Amino acid sequence: MEKIPAFCTQCRSRCGCIAHVEDGRLVEIAPDPDHPSGQKLCPKGRAAPELVYHKDRLTHPIRRISPKGETPARWQRISWDTALDEIATKLGEIRDAHGPEQVAFSVTTPSGTHMSDGIFWVERFIRGFGSPNNIYATEICNWHKDYVSRLTYGTDMGTPDHARSDCMLLWGHNPAATWLARSVEMQKAMKRGAKLIVVDPRAILYARRADCWLRLRPGTDQALALGLIHILLRDGAFDAAFTARWTNAAALVRDDTGDLLRDAAGGVLALGPDGGTVEYDAQARDWCGPVQLLGRAVVEGIACSTALSLLQDVVAPHDPASVAEETGVDQAALEQAAQMIGAAQALSYFAWNGVGQSRTASQTDRALSILYALTGHYGQPGGNVPGTAAPFNDISGLDLLSDAQKAKGLGRDARPMGSGNQGWVTARDVYRAASTQQPYPVRALVSFGGNLLAAQPDADAAKVAFHALELHVHADFFLNATAEYADIVLPAATSWERGGLRHGFDASLDGLRRVQLRPVVVEPVGESRSDVQIALALAERLSMADIMFGCDEEAGHAHLLEGSGVSLQALRAAPEGVQVAGEVPLRAHETHGFPTPSGLIEIYSEQIRRAGLTPLPVWRAEDMMLPPPGYPVRLSSAKSVTFCHSQHRNIASLRRLQPNPPLEMAPDVAEVRGIVDGDWVRVTTSKGRFIAQAKLSAAQVPGSVVAQHGWWVPGGKDAPYDASDAMAANINLAMDTDHCDPLTGSIPLRSGWCEVARL
Repeated sequence: MEKIPAFCTQCRSRCGCIAHVEDGRLVEIAPDPDHPSGQKLCPKGRAAPELVYHKDRLTHPIRRISPKGETPARWQRISWDTALDEIATKLGEIRDAHGPEQVAFSVTTPSGTHMSDGIFWVERFIRGFGSPNNIYATEICNWHKDYVSRLTYGTDMGTPDHARSDCMLLWGHNPAATWLARSVEMQKAMKRGAKLIVVDPRAILYARRADCWLRLRPGTDQALALGLIHILLRDGAFDAAFTARWTNAAALVRDDTGDLLRDAAGGVLALGPDGGTVEYDAQARDWCGPVQLLGRAVVEGIACSTALSLLQDVVAPHDPASVAEETGVDQAALEQAAQMIGAAQALSYFAWNGVGQSRTASQTDRALSILYALTGHYGQPGGNVPGTAAPFNDISGLDLLSDAQKAKGLGRDARPMGSGNQGWVTARDVYRAASTQQPYPVRALVSFGGNLLAAQPDADAAKVAFHALELHVHADFFLNATAEYADIVLPAATSWERGGLRHGFDASLDGLRRVQLRPVVVEPVGESRSDVQIALALAERLSMADIMFGCDEEAGHAHLLEGSGVSLQALRAAPEGVQVAGEVPLRAHETHGFPTPSGLIEIYSEQIRRAGLTPLPVWRAEDMMLPPPGYPVRLSSAKSVTFCHSQHRNIASLRRLQPNPPLEMAPDVAEVRGIVDGDWVRVTTSKGRFIAQAKLSAAQVPGSVVAQHGWWVPGGKDAPYDASDAMAANINLAMDTDHCDPLTGSIPLRSGWCEVARL
């Protein structure tokens, strides 16, 4: 038995593990307790051998020989050279005749698939090709915590330093289901006495173990965050010294224009303790004297207020009683949470999909970021710490995409501050361009993994778009619902069948020091090839080798590691990984300031204001989706540790753990409708319907149900649908995409309305 150190890429956790190989065959994946993220493995990781050797794996390239829409589709086996030549020729023709923007790409998430350690190569290929249209689903996943937070901090939300936290705030994120290594770090902190606050509508593991659980109604997160800020300001329970020194809270804002007040040289002015003004010294990264956080003044005839005073006005309506009524959170629990936040000596936090899948996602993240900034823990030991342990080069190639090409990105006009700046677009915009040829045609779609029909709403629009394409290519492990519409399908290798480089395992600050080059564990099944190999082979045919490191993976990896103090030779000699010499810097802002335009944490955001949005996270009643007539039940969604997105439901051991799509249901919803636990139900919205199996939960927010997205494989035992109705359990068939977040395009996947009926 050969035991090979590795790391799993099947979800965000990237758990360190040991691959057991016998006679060249993968037989087991076991935890690696010596790895910073290797304490445990979830069922998906342990099921890796089933995935690799699944009877339905794609093993060779195939070309469609039947019309699109014909069921079942008919396919012809072709060689790799034939497939790659045909694809490259068509892509080149479109690029040369119409522009690279008329080729769209789709890349599955690295946070939940085997793409984890190969995506930077694929993105480099896309950006080098010149397309600004890559469906990445970032607007409903990572964009808010990683990019909207930069409008406040200048960086992402950072890595929670749970090893030194004495209080943890978990908001709309369930690491027990989606990030096992992070869950382990939280449990360690709780064992040594760290307190826990959980904001979640569901009775997740951490909600049941929390010192304070804020059980809010889905879609009311922003109002809750503003309510917590209200209490901190009311009680003076925020870090006034940090706020005055390191944020623009004291900066004066003009009443007439909404701009920050500046001197003749352009320097930002704050309110001084005597009612005068104090200039910000950008070189010293400090105010040129004491400042006053709250107050108003008239400066040379211009009426002004400090940014914190304006924030105080924004949160004034969100007193505890009003917030309790709006969100359903117990008022005493709200006060308790604010007291715990204010009293914490080292507070860390994390928020993810529960916040990001909303029509107010950006302003909700802004409210959360401001709340956390007021505590003074950002960048501190035990808080959220941005940065890495060593310098690594980014080879994803954003620099290869010119500003002119970025400007052509679909949806960029409507969302100039959104993900189009990275060449990431929404699936809805691509479907519209392919179907209507507006603002220009999308003629081809090349997908590296994913299953758009199961993982995204607007499935009907997607099918229309797929029919309109001149070329549709899909690389994957299986012939899933989306691949069925492709012209050419390529067999992708799993991460166990290829090598991969990972720098940083961010469940902890210590984990960020680990760099690991995973070797090939087993030979690829059939003719399957890695996503990286596919991208490089296409790049070579499209005369892009010079920007793809000569189409040499080792050359690219060497460039990535350059300056980190780690070499490929050292990594090969230590397949379990090596620790970089440095550490993630604490209190980096004290030396470098914050990487915002002002150098300060921007509680008041001129960047957002210039985009036509409110510079403070104002809660607007019209942003709260009211129930349409006939749909009185709140509909949300959640993830499971058993599956990841639309994957794994064809893995026998995992399907036994959860054979059917569940619908977690509040008892009051079930009782009125005569539904009992285990009943099959139909969930209907103003947009569509799907079916699921009722799972009653006594702790569920009254008047609500929670479904699970990603179902497309036919049901298990006693399921009332079969292979001819495989999409019937897909929640995305019923999702409303008419209303979206104006900054990012996120849609309310966790805060809709529905009706439920027993089948």
